[in-house]
Amino acid sequence: MIHFFTTADHAYTLNGIRKSPYRRFPVACRTYDWLFRQRRIVASACVFTDLDRLRYFELAEAAKVYRRLRVAGVRVFNDPARVLLRFDLLSTLQRLGINDYRVYPAAQRPRPERFPVFLKCEEGHSQHFDRLLEDQAALDASLDEVQAAGAPLTRMLVTEFANTPVRDGVYRRHTIYRVGDVMLPGNSVIEGSPFVKYGQRGLSTDAEFEEIVAEMASNPYAERLRPAFEAANIDYGRADFGFRDGRLAVYEINTNPSIGLKGGSRHEGFNAAVDRGLRALVETLGEIGSEPVAARVASSVWDMTRLRPVFGLRLPQP
Repeated sequence: MIHFFTTADHAYTLNGIRKSPYRRFPVACRTYDWLFRQRRIVASACVFTDLDRLRYFELAEAAKVYRRLRVAGVRVFNDPARVLLRFDLLSTLQRLGINDYRVYPAAQRPRPERFPVFLKCEEGHSQHFDRLLEDQAALDASLDEVQAAGAPLTRMLVTEFANTPVRDGVYRRHTIYRVGDVMLPGNSVIEGSPFVKYGQRGLSTDAEFEEIVAEMASNPYAERLRPAFEAANIDYGRADFGFRDGRLAVYEINTNPSIGLKGGSRHEGFNAAVDRGLRALVETLGEIGSEPVAARVASSVWDMTRLRPVFGLRLPQP
């Protein structure tokens, strides 16, 4: 049994694994609330995801459980005590020279070295702000506007924009997955917005589809992205990246990516490439498990009293 641990509202990201016709291994999607209330579990591998959505004490408790599982002989992925979250990740990648753009805490009212910039919350993956801010005056006004509307600047970031359009007003975002030591290409998406997320149907040309298919077949960026995963201490996840004037720009590494790559387009070659990518990803996941192990994971009574309430819960005796 391979266990994926996620927050309660975000287990849907694993539907592509659970429902895949290529899956030949048992898998369970469990919440951290469930995990922290177990005395022991039986597992061949455990993957810790959604770490950026955990509160601090939940993150610390997850790190304790990770260590108990590892000592018991379970193969574990994404050490919650070591994984770098958004601000620390992007700052580290810039310091290492992997990225050449900077990120700043919004609450410090920064003066970025390069414009345009945009606002983004440090937690989660939604893009709540849809404007590029072209200069310092626009940034200052936007921060004033956000606070006046009642949103705190704490845990908000100002990020220098780093994605050159593929054509006028059209942007592309690339993806690559890591499962253990294996780097697997995801499909790119193209959108008529600088904040490329899901892709926009009907926008890609045949030439762009062919370019994406070729990229998925050759996986040319695998070794260029590996140092970013290593710096982030992430051994399961998906990196989203692009290019600014030909220079690699890593935007995030998501520890709970949606599995079930985008297909269903008018381009059959693209659909076939997406299906091959999903199959490779699921089959690679099927190889990460070892022999099942019964491992103790029980949390302390003190930590369990601070979890989200569950009616009728009886705390274990110390």
